[in-house]
Amino acid sequence: MMYSFEVKGVHKNYGRKQVFTDISFRFDQNRFIVLLGSNGSGKSTMLKLCAGLAPFSKGEIRLGDASSRIERAQNASYVAEGVGYPAYQTAGTILTQQKKLYPEFNQEQALHYCHEVSVPTQVKWGSLSTGQRHLLALIVAISTQKPFLFIDELLANLDTTKKEAMQGILTDFLLDDNRTIVMATHAYEDVEMLADGAMFIKDDDVTTITDLEGWRQEHGASLRDLFARVGRA
Repeated sequence: MMYSFEVKGVHKNYGRKQVFTDISFRFDQNRFIVLLGSNGSGKSTMLKLCAGLAPFSKGEIRLGDASSRIERAQNASYVAEGVGYPAYQTAGTILTQQKKLYPEFNQEQALHYCHEVSVPTQVKWGSLSTGQRHLLALIVAISTQKPFLFIDELLANLDTTKKEAMQGILTDFLLDDNRTIVMATHAYEDVEMLADGAMFIKDDDVTTITDLEGWRQEHGASLRDLFARVGRA
Protein backbone atom coordinates (compact mmCIF):
# COMPACT_ATOMS: atom_id res chain seq x y z
CA MET A 1 0.00 0.00 0.00
CA MET A 2 1.41 3.36 -1.06
CA TYR A 3 0.39 6.53 0.74
CA SER A 4 -0.32 9.61 -1.36
CA PHE A 5 0.70 13.02 -0.08
CA GLU A 6 -1.34 16.01 -1.24
CA VAL A 7 -1.53 19.73 -0.46
CA LYS A 8 -4.41 21.54 -2.16
CA GLY A 9 -5.00 25.31 -2.16
CA VAL A 10 -3.39 25.88 1.24
CA HIS A 11 -3.15 29.38 2.71
CA LYS A 12 -1.04 30.06 5.82
CA ASN A 13 -0.19 33.28 7.57
CA TYR A 14 1.41 34.36 10.86
CA GLY A 15 -0.50 37.47 11.87
CA ARG A 16 -0.27 39.83 8.92
CA LYS A 17 2.62 37.91 7.33
CA GLN A 18 1.47 35.63 4.51
CA VAL A 19 3.61 32.50 4.32
CA PHE A 20 1.71 30.48 1.70
CA THR A 21 -1.02 31.55 -0.69
CA ASP A 22 -2.90 28.85 -2.61
CA ILE A 23 -0.08 26.26 -2.48
CA SER A 24 -0.86 22.94 -4.21
CA PHE A 25 1.14 19.80 -5.05
CA ARG A 26 0.76 16.02 -4.97
CA PHE A 27 3.01 12.96 -4.69
CA ASP A 28 1.44 9.55 -5.32
CA GLN A 29 4.15 6.90 -5.31
CA ASN A 30 7.14 8.61 -3.73
CA ARG A 31 8.84 7.12 -0.71
CA PHE A 32 11.48 9.76 0.08
CA ILE A 33 10.82 13.39 -0.81
CA VAL A 34 13.49 16.04 -0.29
CA LEU A 35 12.20 19.53 0.52
CA LEU A 36 14.50 22.33 -0.66
CA GLY A 37 14.41 26.08 -0.22
CA SER A 38 16.38 28.99 1.14
CA ASN A 39 16.27 30.00 4.81
CA GLY A 40 12.94 31.64 5.58
CA SER A 41 11.17 30.13 2.55
CA GLY A 42 8.71 28.20 4.72
CA LYS A 43 10.16 24.67 4.78
CA SER A 44 9.67 24.17 8.51
CA THR A 45 6.18 25.63 8.36
CA MET A 46 5.25 23.28 5.53
CA LEU A 47 6.43 20.24 7.46
CA LYS A 48 4.50 21.27 10.59
CA LEU A 49 1.34 21.92 8.59
CA CYS A 50 1.51 18.51 6.95
CA ALA A 51 2.25 16.72 10.24
CA GLY A 52 -0.78 18.32 11.89
CA LEU A 53 1.31 20.43 14.26
CA ALA A 54 0.14 23.82 12.98
CA PRO A 55 -3.17 25.16 11.59
CA PHE A 56 -3.79 26.82 8.23
CA SER A 57 -6.59 29.16 7.22
CA LYS A 58 -7.74 27.63 3.95
CA GLY A 59 -7.21 24.55 1.79
CA GLU A 60 -6.69 20.84 2.39
CA ILE A 61 -3.79 18.54 3.26
CA ARG A 62 -4.09 14.77 2.93
CA LEU A 63 -1.72 12.07 4.13
CA GLY A 64 -3.24 9.03 2.50
CA ASP A 65 -6.81 8.99 3.81
CA ALA A 66 -6.03 11.30 6.73
CA SER A 67 -7.19 14.86 6.14
CA SER A 68 -8.15 16.47 9.46
CA ARG A 69 -5.41 17.95 11.62
CA ILE A 70 -5.94 15.29 14.30
CA GLU A 71 -5.87 12.46 11.77
CA ARG A 72 -2.67 13.76 10.21
CA ALA A 73 -1.01 14.05 13.62
CA GLN A 74 -1.98 10.44 14.33
CA ASN A 75 -0.37 9.31 11.06
CA ALA A 76 2.81 11.40 11.16
CA SER A 77 5.97 11.76 13.21
CA TYR A 78 7.87 15.06 13.19
CA VAL A 79 11.49 15.44 14.21
CA ALA A 80 13.68 18.55 14.15
CA GLU A 81 16.82 20.01 15.73
CA GLY A 82 14.81 21.75 18.43
CA VAL A 83 12.92 18.61 19.49
CA GLY A 84 14.24 17.54 22.88
CA TYR A 85 13.65 15.77 26.16
CA PRO A 86 14.35 16.63 29.82
CA ALA A 87 18.08 16.91 30.40
CA TYR A 88 17.97 14.53 33.39
CA GLN A 89 16.37 11.62 31.52
CA THR A 90 18.58 8.88 30.13
CA ALA A 91 18.06 7.64 26.59
CA GLY A 92 16.76 4.36 28.03
CA THR A 93 14.19 6.19 30.16
CA ILE A 94 13.06 8.20 27.15
CA LEU A 95 12.43 4.99 25.20
CA THR A 96 10.55 3.41 28.11
CA GLN A 97 8.30 6.44 28.44
CA GLN A 98 7.59 6.43 24.71
CA LYS A 99 6.37 2.85 25.07
CA LYS A 100 4.02 3.93 27.86
CA LEU A 101 2.70 6.84 25.82
CA TYR A 102 2.38 4.94 22.53
CA PRO A 103 1.59 1.21 22.86
CA GLU A 104 2.61 0.68 19.22
CA PHE A 105 6.09 2.08 19.93
CA ASN A 106 8.68 -0.58 19.00
CA GLN A 107 11.03 -0.32 21.98
CA GLU A 108 13.02 -3.38 20.94
CA GLN A 109 13.74 -1.84 17.55
CA ALA A 110 14.67 1.49 19.17
CA LEU A 111 17.13 -0.19 21.55
CA HIS A 112 18.63 -2.07 18.61
CA TYR A 113 19.16 1.16 16.66
CA CYS A 114 20.72 2.85 19.71
CA HIS A 115 23.21 -0.01 19.94
CA GLU A 116 23.93 0.03 16.20
CA VAL A 117 24.63 3.77 16.02
CA SER A 118 26.35 4.14 19.41
CA VAL A 119 23.73 6.12 21.31
CA PRO A 120 24.36 5.07 24.95
CA THR A 121 21.04 4.34 26.65
CA GLN A 122 22.46 4.91 30.15
CA VAL A 123 23.57 8.48 29.40
CA LYS A 124 21.31 11.46 30.18
CA TRP A 125 19.89 13.55 27.33
CA GLY A 126 21.74 16.62 28.59
CA SER A 127 25.08 14.79 28.34
CA LEU A 128 24.59 13.38 24.84
CA SER A 129 26.41 15.03 21.93
CA THR A 130 24.42 16.96 19.34
CA GLY A 131 24.78 14.09 16.88
CA GLN A 132 23.62 11.54 19.45
CA ARG A 133 20.59 13.68 20.28
CA HIS A 134 19.66 13.94 16.61
CA LEU A 135 20.01 10.20 16.17
CA LEU A 136 17.95 9.43 19.28
CA ALA A 137 15.19 11.83 18.18
CA LEU A 138 15.11 10.11 14.77
CA ILE A 139 15.07 6.65 16.38
CA VAL A 140 12.11 7.65 18.56
CA ALA A 141 10.22 9.04 15.56
CA ILE A 142 10.83 5.97 13.41
CA SER A 143 10.03 3.48 16.16
CA THR A 144 6.62 5.09 16.76
CA GLN A 145 5.57 3.20 13.62
CA LYS A 146 3.60 5.98 11.93
CA PRO A 147 3.39 5.89 8.10
CA PHE A 148 4.67 9.45 7.50
CA LEU A 149 7.92 10.85 8.83
CA PHE A 150 8.67 14.59 8.51
CA ILE A 151 12.30 15.54 9.21
CA ASP A 152 13.59 19.10 9.54
CA GLU A 153 17.34 19.68 9.08
CA LEU A 154 18.69 16.85 11.24
CA LEU A 155 21.77 16.39 9.05
CA ALA A 156 23.14 19.87 9.70
CA ASN A 157 26.44 20.04 11.58
CA LEU A 158 26.83 16.27 11.94
CA ASP A 159 30.17 14.55 11.44
CA THR A 160 30.60 11.90 8.76
CA THR A 161 30.08 8.99 11.15
CA LYS A 162 26.78 10.35 12.47
CA LYS A 163 25.55 11.17 8.94
CA GLU A 164 26.30 7.62 7.82
CA ALA A 165 24.47 6.26 10.85
CA MET A 166 21.44 8.41 10.05
CA GLN A 167 21.52 7.31 6.40
CA GLY A 168 21.48 3.69 7.57
CA ILE A 169 18.43 4.26 9.77
CA LEU A 170 16.59 6.04 6.95
CA THR A 171 17.43 3.20 4.55
CA ASP A 172 15.92 0.69 6.98
CA PHE A 173 12.81 2.87 7.28
CA LEU A 174 12.34 2.79 3.50
CA LEU A 175 12.35 -1.01 3.46
CA ASP A 176 8.77 -0.79 4.75
CA ASP A 177 6.59 -0.12 1.70
CA ASN A 178 3.92 1.53 3.81
CA ARG A 179 6.05 4.44 5.01
CA THR A 180 7.07 7.79 3.49
CA ILE A 181 9.76 10.35 4.41
CA VAL A 182 9.58 14.08 3.69
CA MET A 183 12.88 15.72 4.64
CA ALA A 184 13.89 19.38 4.60
CA THR A 185 17.66 19.70 4.48
CA HIS A 186 20.50 21.81 3.16
CA ALA A 187 22.69 18.69 3.25
CA TYR A 188 20.75 17.24 0.34
CA GLU A 189 23.84 15.61 -1.17
CA ASP A 190 23.90 13.24 1.83
CA VAL A 191 20.46 11.79 1.03
CA GLU A 192 20.25 12.33 -2.72
CA MET A 193 20.63 8.65 -3.60
CA LEU A 194 17.81 7.71 -1.20
CA ALA A 195 15.37 10.30 -2.55
CA ASP A 196 12.92 9.58 -5.36
CA GLY A 197 11.11 12.94 -5.33
CA ALA A 198 11.84 16.58 -4.59
CA MET A 199 10.09 19.89 -4.08
CA PHE A 200 11.48 23.40 -3.95
CA ILE A 201 9.80 26.31 -2.17
CA LYS A 202 10.46 29.80 -3.47
CA ASP A 203 8.43 33.02 -3.42
CA ASP A 204 5.22 31.40 -2.19
CA ASP A 205 5.37 28.74 -4.90
CA VAL A 206 6.33 25.06 -4.97
CA THR A 207 8.09 23.27 -7.83
CA THR A 208 7.81 19.47 -7.65
CA ILE A 209 9.67 16.58 -9.25
CA THR A 210 7.91 13.25 -8.78
CA ASP A 211 10.51 11.22 -10.73
CA LEU A 212 13.85 12.42 -9.46
CA GLU A 213 15.87 9.71 -11.21
CA GLY A 214 14.19 10.52 -14.51
CA TRP A 215 14.90 14.21 -13.94
CA ARG A 216 18.57 13.44 -13.30
CA GLN A 217 18.84 11.42 -16.51
CA GLU A 218 16.98 13.98 -18.61
CA HIS A 219 18.97 16.96 -17.33
CA GLY A 220 22.25 15.26 -16.42
CA ALA A 221 22.04 17.08 -13.13
CA SER A 222 21.98 16.59 -9.36
CA LEU A 223 19.99 18.11 -6.49
CA ARG A 224 22.71 20.76 -6.21
CA ASP A 225 21.96 21.73 -9.81
CA LEU A 226 18.22 21.67 -9.06
CA PHE A 227 18.71 24.01 -6.13
CA ALA A 228 20.69 26.38 -8.34
CA ARG A 229 18.37 26.21 -11.37
CA VAL A 230 15.09 26.59 -9.54
CA GLY A 231 16.61 29.16 -7.21
CA ARG A 232 17.42 31.39 -10.17
CA ALA A 233 14.05 30.91 -11.85
